[in-house]
Amino acid sequence: MIRSATTSPDEADYAKFTPEQREGWDPPVPITTEQRRLWESSLGEVLVTSECDCGTCPSIGMRPHLHVDDESRDDQGGDGDWSNRVVLAAGTAGAMLLLFIDDGCPSYLELAPIDDDLSFGEFPDPASVEV
Repeated sequence: MIRSATTSPDEADYAKFTPEQREGWDPPVPITTEQRRLWESSLGEVLVTSECDCGTCPSIGMRPHLHVDDESRDDQGGDGDWSNRVVLAAGTAGAMLLLFIDDGCPSYLELAPIDDDLSFGEFPDPASVEV
């Protein structure tokens, strides 16, 4: 269940942002409970379409099952021209957990180790995730 998440970095990092970076992180309107429910319900409609092969994380790309062959949909969490991209951030021991939502649909789930010496073979238990 997507209970809560932040769509911006902490205050110290945010203070160092350029105006362009701030515009990219600041949601035009607060994320509502209804949006969270919609995103959560759409998780059942996506298929895993790619897996990260970096060797340090189990990150996955996703596409809606009706658009699984649509190569124009970014399922790599990469930089794109996404006017409606939201990144929900959470954490777990040793890593950041990021859910990319592009144009209203989950597109990438990233588990990013916070230390170069750490690696993860699978996603953490949901109970260990902190928002």
